[in-house]
Amino acid sequence: MSTSSISPPLGPLSSLPPHLVGLKNLRILLLVTSINSFTQRVISYLDYLGFEQVSVQLATSDEKMVEAAEGWQADLVLCPFLTKKLPESIYSKWITLVVHPGPPGDAGPSSLDWVLLGDDGSTADSSLALTNLLTKSTSDSPLTQRSHWGTICFQANEELDGGAVWAWEQYALPPIGTITKAGLYQGYHSSAAMSAVIHALCRVYEQTVGAGLPKEQWLKATPKEEWSTKCVSLGEPFLGGKNNDRPLLQSTKRRPDWNVHTAEDILRILNASDSQPGAMLNPLTTNAKSSLFAYGAHLHIDASTVPTELYTSRGWEIYSAIPDGTILATRDGAIFIKTRQATEASTAGVWITHGRVPRGKDKPIDPKIPMVEAIKAGGHGAILDGVKEWAQGGWEERKGEWQEVFVRSIEENGEIAQLVYWNFYNGAFTTENCKTLLKALRWATREKRGDVKLLALMGGNYFSNGIALNTIEHASSPGLETWNNINAIDDIVSFLVGDTHEEVPEFLKGTTPLCQRGISTVACVRGNAAAGGVALAAACDVVIAGRGVVLNPSYRGMGLHGSELHSYSYLKRCGPKHAATLLRAMKPLNSDIAQSYGLVDAQVGQSSQTQTETEPLFIESLRAILKGTTSDLASFRCAPWVARHPALKVVRHDRPLVQFMCENKSLTYQHRDFPPLFHYRNEELSQMLLDSFHPVRSERYHSRRYKFIRKIKADSTPARYMLHGNAKPDPEDLPEFDDAPGWTRGEEWKWAGLPTPESLQTSEKTRINMWYREETPIAAAAPATAEHKEIPMETAPTNGTADESVPQLMSRNGSASSSSETSESGLPQTPGLSKNLGIFENMKRSLSSEGKSKSQSSESGPRVLSGDDFGLKEGPREVKVGRTSPERRLSVFSKTTIKAGDVDEVKKESKFKQLKNKVKSAFRSKSSTSPTSKTRDLPPTTNGDVNVTPKRATTALPPSTEALSPKSSPVKVVENGTAKQTAPAPAPLGKGERETEWPCLVTGGEEWEEQRKANGPPHVEV
Repeated sequence: MSTSSISPPLGPLSSLPPHLVGLKNLRILLLVTSINSFTQRVISYLDYLGFEQVSVQLATSDEKMVEAAEGWQADLVLCPFLTKKLPESIYSKWITLVVHPGPPGDAGPSSLDWVLLGDDGSTADSSLALTNLLTKSTSDSPLTQRSHWGTICFQANEELDGGAVWAWEQYALPPIGTITKAGLYQGYHSSAAMSAVIHALCRVYEQTVGAGLPKEQWLKATPKEEWSTKCVSLGEPFLGGKNNDRPLLQSTKRRPDWNVHTAEDILRILNASDSQPGAMLNPLTTNAKSSLFAYGAHLHIDASTVPTELYTSRGWEIYSAIPDGTILATRDGAIFIKTRQATEASTAGVWITHGRVPRGKDKPIDPKIPMVEAIKAGGHGAILDGVKEWAQGGWEERKGEWQEVFVRSIEENGEIAQLVYWNFYNGAFTTENCKTLLKALRWATREKRGDVKLLALMGGNYFSNGIALNTIEHASSPGLETWNNINAIDDIVSFLVGDTHEEVPEFLKGTTPLCQRGISTVACVRGNAAAGGVALAAACDVVIAGRGVVLNPSYRGMGLHGSELHSYSYLKRCGPKHAATLLRAMKPLNSDIAQSYGLVDAQVGQSSQTQTETEPLFIESLRAILKGTTSDLASFRCAPWVARHPALKVVRHDRPLVQFMCENKSLTYQHRDFPPLFHYRNEELSQMLLDSFHPVRSERYHSRRYKFIRKIKADSTPARYMLHGNAKPDPEDLPEFDDAPGWTRGEEWKWAGLPTPESLQTSEKTRINMWYREETPIAAAAPATAEHKEIPMETAPTNGTADESVPQLMSRNGSASSSSETSESGLPQTPGLSKNLGIFENMKRSLSSEGKSKSQSSESGPRVLSGDDFGLKEGPREVKVGRTSPERRLSVFSKTTIKAGDVDEVKKESKFKQLKNKVKSAFRSKSSTSPTSKTRDLPPTTNGDVNVTPKRATTALPPSTEALSPKSSPVKVVENGTAKQTAPAPAPLGKGERETEWPCLVTGGEEWEEQRKANGPPHVEV
């Protein structure tokens, strides 16, 4: 498929125009406060377009920024996310482009905050404007919302936010109260800013290289006047009204007044402050002085649906008699507050899900935690006396109520797809969130629900960012909470993969796996995903991603191995090479690269579309799968475990597609060439126990989590992002990062008070070899590439296509846009089908409607599952993306300045000498000490049976790949107290670590296979 025929990921261009191809060769330096979601988007999109000389420097100091620009000999400096003023020595020497989240004429550090509060620009005086916005209710003085907002890319100078504008974009604002500041930034702003950035780079190139200017005169280049007045897509001036220079909006001024504000006002104030800095709640009790930061507001509309026992038990006979600002109920850590009733039809109240206890200036901030816990931590616990828990009471969607998890259903010819939505704060899954979601998934697939064929994971603003680090950091034992959290999310994944083997988690024993019940799973990745969230999606039979989402599958940057059965799903989906890269490289992936690796099966929509706009496309894709048959296999992609199994000799062309996938999944498990998936889980959890409790290895995780959650400023730039200077590899770049000195394999389960699983005798082979070399044979791995083979049909149509009465599931050139037609349930209707047309070919819509941007109208339109998006084969897909070749790397940059010799130097300068002393002290008397020795977060132990190797392991790495040779040593296993020799050690597959979309702390590096081969396996003397 030509990239010009589809909407590219993350930006407006599929490729650079011919006269601008030289732009890819310029040296570009990114100066950023942190490597946040938009910075990752910029990096990924520039990589997609073929930029190979892009280096990144964190703005840790003026000196470091100048040193980076000079050392890199940059041609241009770009600042996609910078919150501090640039030194004059930067912008006076290089053209320096800065992204500001406001249109021309707007200035100030709180642009998005002001616009989401309802500032329409009509009041020039900022103090008066703020008074009107925060001391009055919209029920008394309705707001005049701006129709549009924008973002600019300007050239830095001595005036903050005041340089020449090279490009800007505008977008229609959603209704105030329907989106948070974080949602606006990551969605609307991010898409518009990416368009502004690439247009600005192109224009700078035209005005410098294109105009024949020598490099020393580039600072003389100026943008055209019209570029500051007309946006890049519509070519129109700003449509959102007058703009002003607004000051910093401090959190202390964002205080809800329960006597004045209605629920809608509270929602507006909190949304404008979420996720940073947060609105402030005044002290809730007279004996507590501290205020609380508040986050995550949701409305409950109808007062008549509030259970009467919540207030009658406390002495109020009618709802209107309850004092405004009263905490009336709790739910899963959130609080429900009764708000001012301006009229009889006023909204009943507001839910607030999370809070944070303020700390003194220059002190590390506290974690964001469920509001009930924050109230107690802040000394306000008395306010909750007598407050009852108000359970959600059902999973069906109920309009006008807050449901953190709910289920919608769609039906085709009596067959049902269950769509499970969730919206956990910031995409983090707490232990309780995981339990709630699992209950909803099991409820959605019960026989009582009808003929369920598809279970679709829809997510929310985020798909998932894995386990909840804020809650873990707040816990009295972070290691133990990590253990509980990872087990809870593993339960979800175990339910989804539905292994048919008898060895399954306890809660699945006696249940029938989904595939044997004829139910397939689909992950609809509508928002960004990271770490365990990516693995959660990858465990599904089909993964559909919105074009433009950013995936960050690695765990390693946070010092975690991770779990969620990624050792199985990544290896099967992507093959050993790409699976290893996903875990080791720690780079953001756009949806195209993810699809080329096999992590994603299909993409929908355009990069410029919002979740609201793409949701109907996901639903149409689910309908298509429901209606699909095996005649559509030529244009269908799915996970290898549901693709055609060799044991399936003949396939009828009219077999339902879901049935085909379920049968093949059952055959994959029945004729398995891999261990029970429970073994993968136990092996991953063994590594997580080391990350949580080992006295040395756990420090990498606990220290990184602390710095991330408490916003400790980074002191250096991750080496893997640096092309300037001689960057030395970070600890994460080296195999030694995984060492667990003094550890005996199997003893880690005692630390959790559990017996050692018998599967540990052989499960080491299930781990992905992060240091995989191409020539290393790997058992049970998906092939690096696989040819699609024609499936023999029992009665194939004579014309080589599907029977006319059965529409093709995917059209090779089909496209679709979101339809305005809806059913009574609010879900989109399926358009009528025409014979001889693919289902999505029949759904083509024109994009040339009023209000669409030129960049949008130039694209071919949003697409649902197209023919080239899907293909029935195992391993990574050969999908053309930008400058892609079949061997496209995950690495953003084509080369690195990290030299092989630096590895040895880092080892000398590393903390291993200190660790050796620490380890000697901790393990010198290991044979006579208990696992309960002073170790951070070690829970009580029990005497579990250890039927694994008794020898002491100095590293948590799997055996070296050389162990695959015929000379492999036998494994020594203890049975009934007697050691005996067994067969040679199984072939190892490797390891992986954890990372989510975590700014500043994302460290890690390039590929070190050759250096590791030269150095041999890592070893630490104890």
